[in-house]
Amino acid sequence: MFSVTKLVTENQRVLVFKNQVLTDVLMPGKHKIWDIKKEYDFVTFDINELYFSERNAERLYRNSEVLKAHVSHWKLESNQVGLLYVNDLLRGIVAPSEHVYLWKDAGDIRLDTLVVDEDLEVDEQLMFLINRAGANSASRLIRSERTVAAKPIADLMVTKDQEGLLYVDGKFIKRLSPGRHAYWQFNHDVELKTFDCRAKMLEVSGQEILSKDRVSLRINLSASIKIDDTELVAQSVDKVDDYAYKILQLALREAVGTKTLDDILLDKLYVNETVKELVVQQLKAIGVSLLNVGVKDIILPGEMKAILNQVVEAQKAAEANVIKRREETSATRSLHNTAKVMENNPTLMRLKELEALEKIADRIDSLTVYGGLEGLTNSLVKIA
Repeated sequence: MFSVTKLVTENQRVLVFKNQVLTDVLMPGKHKIWDIKKEYDFVTFDINELYFSERNAERLYRNSEVLKAHVSHWKLESNQVGLLYVNDLLRGIVAPSEHVYLWKDAGDIRLDTLVVDEDLEVDEQLMFLINRAGANSASRLIRSERTVAAKPIADLMVTKDQEGLLYVDGKFIKRLSPGRHAYWQFNHDVELKTFDCRAKMLEVSGQEILSKDRVSLRINLSASIKIDDTELVAQSVDKVDDYAYKILQLALREAVGTKTLDDILLDKLYVNETVKELVVQQLKAIGVSLLNVGVKDIILPGEMKAILNQVVEAQKAAEANVIKRREETSATRSLHNTAKVMENNPTLMRLKELEALEKIADRIDSLTVYGGLEGLTNSLVKIA
Protein backbone atom coordinates (compact mmCIF):
# COMPACT_ATOMS: atom_id res chain seq x y z
CA MET A 1 0.00 0.00 0.00
CA PHE A 2 1.16 3.50 -0.81
CA SER A 3 -1.35 5.46 1.30
CA VAL A 4 -2.33 5.68 4.97
CA THR A 5 -5.87 6.45 6.09
CA LYS A 6 -6.31 8.10 9.52
CA LEU A 7 -9.69 8.56 11.14
CA VAL A 8 -9.50 11.33 13.74
CA THR A 9 -12.37 11.66 16.26
CA GLU A 10 -13.68 14.93 17.67
CA ASN A 11 -11.58 14.67 20.83
CA GLN A 12 -8.39 13.66 19.04
CA ARG A 13 -5.46 15.42 17.40
CA VAL A 14 -2.82 13.55 15.43
CA LEU A 15 0.73 14.78 14.92
CA VAL A 16 2.18 13.88 11.54
CA PHE A 17 5.95 13.37 11.35
CA LYS A 18 7.78 13.03 8.07
CA ASN A 19 11.27 11.72 8.53
CA GLN A 20 11.03 12.58 12.25
CA VAL A 21 10.07 16.18 11.49
CA LEU A 22 6.64 17.50 12.55
CA THR A 23 4.81 18.60 9.44
CA ASP A 24 1.12 18.69 10.29
CA VAL A 25 -1.59 18.29 12.93
CA LEU A 26 -4.65 16.33 11.79
CA MET A 27 -8.05 17.68 12.87
CA PRO A 28 -11.21 15.53 13.32
CA GLY A 29 -12.20 13.72 10.13
CA LYS A 30 -10.91 11.12 7.72
CA HIS A 31 -7.47 11.74 6.26
CA LYS A 32 -5.66 9.88 3.46
CA ILE A 33 -1.92 10.38 3.21
CA TRP A 34 0.29 8.94 0.48
CA ASP A 35 3.33 7.25 2.00
CA ILE A 36 5.14 5.63 -0.85
CA LYS A 37 8.53 5.63 0.87
CA LYS A 38 7.11 4.96 4.36
CA GLU A 39 8.36 8.24 5.64
CA TYR A 40 5.44 9.13 7.89
CA ASP A 41 4.80 8.50 11.59
CA PHE A 42 1.67 9.41 13.52
CA VAL A 43 1.16 10.23 17.22
CA THR A 44 -2.40 10.49 18.54
CA PHE A 45 -3.43 12.71 21.51
CA ASP A 46 -6.68 12.99 23.44
CA ILE A 47 -7.32 16.72 23.96
CA ASN A 48 -9.76 15.91 26.81
CA GLU A 49 -6.66 15.26 28.88
CA LEU A 50 -5.96 18.98 28.34
CA TYR A 51 -2.16 18.80 28.48
CA PHE A 52 0.14 18.37 25.52
CA SER A 53 2.50 16.05 27.40
CA GLU A 54 4.86 14.92 24.64
CA ARG A 55 8.37 14.34 26.04
CA ASN A 56 9.88 16.72 23.46
CA ALA A 57 7.08 19.25 23.80
CA GLU A 58 9.42 22.20 24.41
CA ARG A 59 11.54 21.55 21.32
CA LEU A 60 8.56 20.71 19.11
CA TYR A 61 6.71 23.85 20.11
CA ARG A 62 9.75 26.05 19.62
CA ASN A 63 10.46 24.73 16.12
CA SER A 64 6.95 24.21 14.73
CA GLU A 65 4.58 26.97 13.72
CA VAL A 66 2.05 24.26 12.88
CA LEU A 67 1.94 23.09 16.51
CA LYS A 68 1.67 26.64 17.84
CA ALA A 69 -1.67 26.97 16.05
CA HIS A 70 -3.09 24.15 18.22
CA VAL A 71 -1.23 24.42 21.52
CA SER A 72 -0.94 27.31 24.02
CA HIS A 73 2.25 27.74 26.00
CA TRP A 74 3.08 29.50 29.29
CA LYS A 75 6.42 29.80 31.02
CA LEU A 76 6.39 30.61 34.76
CA GLU A 77 9.24 32.35 36.55
CA SER A 78 10.81 30.89 39.68
CA ASN A 79 8.75 33.22 41.88
CA GLN A 80 5.46 32.75 40.05
CA VAL A 81 2.53 30.41 40.62
CA GLY A 82 -0.07 29.66 37.97
CA LEU A 83 -3.82 29.23 38.45
CA LEU A 84 -5.21 27.23 35.54
CA TYR A 85 -8.84 27.91 34.58
CA VAL A 86 -10.79 25.94 31.96
CA ASN A 87 -14.18 27.36 31.04
CA ASP A 88 -13.89 29.67 34.07
CA LEU A 89 -13.46 26.76 36.48
CA LEU A 90 -10.23 26.35 38.42
CA ARG A 91 -8.55 23.11 37.35
CA GLY A 92 -5.29 23.26 39.25
CA ILE A 93 -2.17 25.06 40.43
CA VAL A 94 0.96 25.22 38.31
CA ALA A 95 4.31 25.02 40.11
CA PRO A 96 6.92 27.79 39.68
CA SER A 97 9.46 27.58 36.80
CA GLU A 98 7.20 25.24 34.81
CA HIS A 99 6.40 25.20 31.08
CA VAL A 100 2.72 24.50 30.45
CA TYR A 101 1.45 23.26 27.05
CA LEU A 102 -2.32 23.01 26.63
CA TRP A 103 -4.55 22.08 23.69
CA LYS A 104 -6.39 25.20 22.61
CA ASP A 105 -9.48 23.28 21.50
CA ALA A 106 -9.91 21.67 24.96
CA GLY A 107 -11.92 24.70 26.11
CA ASP A 108 -11.68 28.34 27.12
CA ILE A 109 -8.30 28.24 28.82
CA ARG A 110 -6.52 30.89 30.82
CA LEU A 111 -3.60 30.89 33.22
CA ASP A 112 -3.48 33.56 35.90
CA THR A 113 -0.08 34.12 37.49
CA LEU A 114 0.80 35.32 40.98
CA VAL A 115 4.15 36.54 42.25
CA VAL A 116 4.39 34.68 45.54
CA ASP A 117 7.51 36.43 46.81
CA GLU A 118 5.62 39.72 47.07
CA ASP A 119 2.72 38.36 49.14
CA LEU A 120 2.57 34.81 50.43
CA GLU A 121 -0.91 35.14 51.92
CA VAL A 122 -3.79 33.54 50.02
CA ASP A 123 -7.04 35.48 50.26
CA GLU A 124 -10.17 33.79 51.54
CA GLN A 125 -12.06 33.75 48.23
CA LEU A 126 -9.18 32.20 46.28
CA MET A 127 -8.66 29.60 49.02
CA PHE A 128 -12.34 28.70 48.75
CA LEU A 129 -11.96 28.09 44.98
CA ILE A 130 -8.79 26.06 45.48
CA ASN A 131 -10.39 23.88 48.15
CA ARG A 132 -13.52 23.40 46.06
CA ALA A 133 -11.38 22.20 43.16
CA GLY A 134 -9.36 19.94 45.48
CA ALA A 135 -6.22 21.57 44.09
CA ASN A 136 -4.33 22.02 47.36
CA SER A 137 -2.57 18.68 47.35
CA ALA A 138 0.77 17.38 46.15
CA SER A 139 -0.88 14.81 43.88
CA ARG A 140 -2.90 17.50 42.04
CA LEU A 141 0.00 19.89 41.51
CA ILE A 142 0.62 20.62 37.82
CA ARG A 143 4.32 19.98 37.36
CA SER A 144 6.96 18.27 35.29
CA GLU A 145 9.06 15.32 36.40
CA ARG A 146 11.89 17.58 37.43
CA THR A 147 9.71 19.32 40.05
CA VAL A 148 9.14 17.67 43.42
CA ALA A 149 5.50 17.11 44.32
CA ALA A 150 4.55 19.32 47.26
CA LYS A 151 1.42 20.77 48.80
CA PRO A 152 1.11 24.28 47.30
CA ILE A 153 -0.50 26.08 50.25
CA ALA A 154 0.01 25.83 54.00
CA ASP A 155 -3.53 25.77 55.40
CA LEU A 156 -3.18 27.00 58.99
CA MET A 157 -5.73 26.99 61.81
CA VAL A 158 -5.62 29.03 65.03
CA THR A 159 -8.38 28.12 67.50
CA LYS A 160 -10.38 30.69 69.48
CA ASP A 161 -8.30 30.33 72.65
CA GLN A 162 -4.94 30.51 70.90
CA GLU A 163 -2.57 33.04 69.43
CA GLY A 164 -0.49 32.03 66.43
CA LEU A 165 2.98 33.09 65.33
CA LEU A 166 3.85 32.87 61.63
CA TYR A 167 7.42 32.02 60.63
CA VAL A 168 8.70 31.96 57.05
CA ASP A 169 12.11 30.41 56.45
CA GLY A 170 12.71 30.54 60.20
CA LYS A 171 11.99 34.28 60.44
CA PHE A 172 9.11 35.65 62.49
CA ILE A 173 6.61 37.46 60.26
CA LYS A 174 3.54 38.33 62.32
CA ARG A 175 1.00 37.25 64.92
CA LEU A 176 -2.10 35.42 63.70
CA SER A 177 -5.51 35.89 65.30
CA PRO A 178 -7.95 32.97 65.75
CA GLY A 179 -9.31 31.63 62.45
CA ARG A 180 -8.06 30.02 59.21
CA HIS A 181 -5.02 31.37 57.39
CA ALA A 182 -3.40 30.25 54.13
CA TYR A 183 0.09 30.95 52.72
CA TRP A 184 1.93 29.86 49.58
CA GLN A 185 4.82 27.62 50.52
CA PHE A 186 6.61 27.24 47.17
CA ASN A 187 10.30 28.06 47.70
CA HIS A 188 9.56 28.78 51.37
CA ASP A 189 9.33 26.96 54.67
CA VAL A 190 6.10 28.12 56.34
CA GLU A 191 5.68 27.29 60.03
CA LEU A 192 2.95 28.09 62.54
CA LYS A 193 3.49 28.08 66.30
CA THR A 194 0.36 28.25 68.44
CA PHE A 195 0.07 29.09 72.12
CA ASP A 196 -2.88 28.65 74.46
CA CYS A 197 -3.19 32.00 76.24
CA ARG A 198 -5.61 30.80 78.92
CA ALA A 199 -4.49 30.20 82.50
CA LYS A 200 -3.39 26.61 83.05
CA MET A 201 -2.59 24.50 86.08
CA LEU A 202 0.74 22.72 86.56
CA GLU A 203 1.06 19.86 89.02
CA VAL A 204 4.54 19.28 90.52
CA SER A 205 3.79 15.99 92.23
CA GLY A 206 5.65 13.42 94.29
CA GLN A 207 8.84 15.38 94.91
CA GLU A 208 11.13 13.62 97.41
CA ILE A 209 12.92 16.40 99.31
CA LEU A 210 15.17 16.48 102.39
CA SER A 211 14.47 19.22 104.91
CA LYS A 212 17.25 21.01 106.76
CA ASP A 213 17.07 18.44 109.59
CA ARG A 214 17.28 15.61 107.00
CA VAL A 215 13.68 14.49 107.16
CA SER A 216 12.50 13.05 103.84
CA LEU A 217 9.32 14.76 102.67
CA ARG A 218 7.11 14.11 99.68
CA ILE A 219 5.44 17.33 98.57
CA ASN A 220 2.78 17.95 95.93
CA LEU A 221 2.71 21.49 94.52
CA SER A 222 0.16 23.23 92.27
CA ALA A 223 0.79 26.37 90.26
CA SER A 224 -1.26 28.44 87.82
CA ILE A 225 0.51 30.16 84.91
CA LYS A 226 -0.56 32.27 81.93
CA ILE A 227 1.27 33.28 78.74
CA ASP A 228 1.41 37.06 78.34
CA ASP A 229 3.85 37.50 75.42
CA THR A 230 3.78 34.68 72.86
CA GLU A 231 6.61 36.10 70.77
CA LEU A 232 8.92 36.30 73.79
CA VAL A 233 7.96 32.76 74.81
CA ALA A 234 8.75 31.44 71.31
CA GLN A 235 12.15 33.14 71.38
CA SER A 236 13.00 31.93 74.88
CA VAL A 237 11.89 28.33 75.35
CA ASP A 238 10.75 25.35 73.32
CA LYS A 239 8.12 23.98 75.72
CA VAL A 240 6.62 26.39 78.23
CA ASP A 241 5.09 23.77 80.50
CA ASP A 242 8.31 21.78 80.79
CA TYR A 243 10.34 24.89 81.58
CA ALA A 244 7.87 26.09 84.22
CA TYR A 245 7.73 22.62 85.77
CA LYS A 246 11.53 22.46 86.12
CA ILE A 247 11.96 25.85 87.76
CA LEU A 248 9.04 25.17 90.14
CA GLN A 249 10.66 21.88 91.05
CA LEU A 250 14.01 23.54 91.78
CA ALA A 251 12.39 26.37 93.74
CA LEU A 252 10.45 23.87 95.86
CA ARG A 253 13.65 21.98 96.70
CA GLU A 254 15.41 25.20 97.67
CA ALA A 255 12.52 26.35 99.86
CA VAL A 256 12.20 23.05 101.75
CA GLY A 257 15.92 22.34 102.01
CA THR A 258 16.63 25.49 104.03
CA LYS A 259 14.02 24.86 106.75
CA THR A 260 13.49 22.19 109.40
CA LEU A 261 10.36 20.05 109.45
CA ASP A 262 9.02 21.90 112.51
CA ASP A 263 9.49 25.26 110.77
CA ILE A 264 7.69 24.05 107.64
CA LEU A 265 4.76 22.62 109.59
CA LEU A 266 4.58 25.71 111.81
CA ASP A 267 4.54 28.23 108.95
CA LYS A 268 2.27 26.72 106.32
CA LEU A 269 2.59 29.74 103.97
CA TYR A 270 6.39 29.75 103.97
CA VAL A 271 6.78 27.25 101.11
CA ASN A 272 4.15 28.98 98.93
CA GLU A 273 5.63 32.45 99.38
CA THR A 274 9.23 31.31 98.94
CA VAL A 275 8.52 29.34 95.76
CA LYS A 276 6.59 32.26 94.29
CA GLU A 277 9.40 34.68 95.10
CA LEU A 278 11.98 32.42 93.45
CA VAL A 279 9.95 31.68 90.30
CA VAL A 280 7.92 34.76 89.40
CA GLN A 281 10.80 36.75 87.86
CA GLN A 282 12.16 33.77 85.94
CA LEU A 283 8.79 33.19 84.31
CA LYS A 284 8.29 36.90 83.64
CA ALA A 285 11.59 36.93 81.73
CA ILE A 286 10.16 34.49 79.16
CA GLY A 287 6.74 36.18 78.86
CA VAL A 288 4.79 34.09 81.38
CA SER A 289 3.06 35.25 84.56
CA LEU A 290 2.68 33.17 87.72
CA LEU A 291 -0.88 33.63 88.97
CA ASN A 292 -0.67 31.54 92.14
CA VAL A 293 1.22 28.68 93.70
CA GLY A 294 0.44 26.45 96.66
CA VAL A 295 1.41 23.24 98.42
CA LYS A 296 -1.37 20.68 98.09
CA ASP A 297 -0.07 18.26 100.71
CA ILE A 298 3.03 17.16 102.61
CA ILE A 299 3.51 13.42 103.00
CA LEU A 300 5.83 12.11 105.72
CA PRO A 301 7.57 8.71 105.87
CA GLY A 302 5.72 6.02 107.87
CA GLU A 303 8.06 6.03 110.90
CA MET A 304 8.11 9.83 111.07
CA LYS A 305 4.33 9.95 110.85
CA ALA A 306 4.05 7.53 113.79
CA ILE A 307 6.42 9.66 115.89
CA LEU A 308 4.51 12.83 115.10
CA ASN A 309 1.24 11.11 115.94
CA GLN A 310 2.66 10.18 119.35
CA VAL A 311 3.83 13.75 119.90
CA VAL A 312 0.44 15.15 118.93
CA GLU A 313 -1.32 12.59 121.15
CA ALA A 314 0.86 13.52 124.14
CA GLN A 315 0.28 17.23 123.51
CA LYS A 316 -3.47 16.77 123.30
CA ALA A 317 -3.49 14.59 126.49
CA ALA A 318 -1.54 17.28 128.36
CA GLU A 319 -3.91 19.97 127.11
CA ALA A 320 -6.91 17.86 128.19
CA ASN A 321 -5.38 17.35 131.67
CA VAL A 322 -4.81 21.10 132.07
CA ILE A 323 -8.40 21.82 131.06
CA LYS A 324 -9.70 19.16 133.47
CA ARG A 325 -7.70 20.64 136.39
CA ARG A 326 -8.86 24.11 135.48
CA GLU A 327 -12.48 23.02 135.47
CA GLU A 328 -12.07 21.21 138.82
CA THR A 329 -10.54 24.33 140.36
CA SER A 330 -13.35 26.44 139.00
CA ALA A 331 -15.97 24.02 140.37
CA THR A 332 -14.34 23.96 143.81
CA ARG A 333 -14.18 27.74 143.91
CA SER A 334 -17.85 27.91 142.96
CA LEU A 335 -18.79 25.44 145.75
CA HIS A 336 -16.77 27.46 148.25
CA ASN A 337 -18.57 30.65 147.27
CA THR A 338 -21.95 28.92 147.52
CA ALA A 339 -21.14 27.53 150.98
CA LYS A 340 -20.17 30.98 152.24
CA VAL A 341 -23.47 32.44 151.01
CA MET A 342 -25.57 29.67 152.59
CA GLU A 343 -23.68 29.89 155.90
CA ASN A 344 -25.29 33.23 156.67
CA ASN A 345 -28.69 32.51 155.05
CA PRO A 346 -30.77 29.63 156.65
CA THR A 347 -33.57 30.04 154.11
CA LEU A 348 -31.23 29.56 151.21
CA MET A 349 -29.77 26.55 153.00
CA ARG A 350 -33.26 25.09 153.32
CA LEU A 351 -33.94 25.64 149.60
CA LYS A 352 -30.72 23.80 148.67
CA GLU A 353 -31.75 20.91 150.94
CA LEU A 354 -35.12 20.69 149.25
CA GLU A 355 -33.44 20.84 145.80
CA ALA A 356 -31.21 17.92 146.79
CA LEU A 357 -34.22 16.01 148.09
CA GLU A 358 -36.04 16.60 144.80
CA LYS A 359 -33.13 15.15 142.84
CA ILE A 360 -33.06 12.08 145.10
CA ALA A 361 -36.82 11.60 144.77
CA ASP A 362 -36.57 11.62 140.98
CA ARG A 363 -34.57 8.38 141.13
CA ILE A 364 -37.01 6.48 143.44
CA ASP A 365 -39.85 4.44 141.91
CA SER A 366 -41.97 4.18 145.10
CA LEU A 367 -41.77 5.72 148.62
CA THR A 368 -43.64 4.78 151.88
CA VAL A 369 -44.02 7.70 154.24
CA TYR A 370 -44.61 7.31 158.01
CA GLY A 371 -45.47 10.32 160.11
CA GLY A 372 -46.52 12.52 157.21
CA LEU A 373 -44.48 14.90 155.06
CA GLU A 374 -43.29 16.87 158.12
CA GLY A 375 -41.92 13.70 159.70
CA LEU A 376 -40.17 12.81 156.46
CA THR A 377 -38.52 16.17 156.10
CA ASN A 378 -37.58 16.41 159.77
CA SER A 379 -36.08 12.92 159.74
CA LEU A 380 -34.10 13.40 156.52
CA VAL A 381 -33.09 16.96 157.03
CA LYS A 382 -32.49 18.39 160.49
CA ILE A 383 -33.82 21.91 160.62
CA ALA A 384 -32.05 24.16 163.03
